[in-house]
Amino acid sequence: MFPARALCVVGMSFAVIGAFFVSIATDVLGMVLGMVGYFMGARVLGVVVVILSIATLIIGLLVGPAALPGSYDQPTHGTERPASD
Repeated sequence: MFPARALCVVGMSFAVIGAFFVSIATDVLGMVLGMVGYFMGARVLGVVVVILSIATLIIGLLVGPAALPGSYDQPTHGTERPASD
């Protein structure tokens, strides 16, 4: 039971960190670790981690650009070429 709880705690930390970054990889990793913890025996904590990961994914992708203007410009527009004269 301890490894399942440990995985859920790590997944929860990834979920919280994922709310502050553009990359969805941390939230997805939090979801995966929450599901693995759930199947290993930490039922309640696994469900909480998955729900928290989904919530922070929504917060990070939808609310984040409005809350932190300019911080999302490079990751989302980094492949565009500047206009030439």
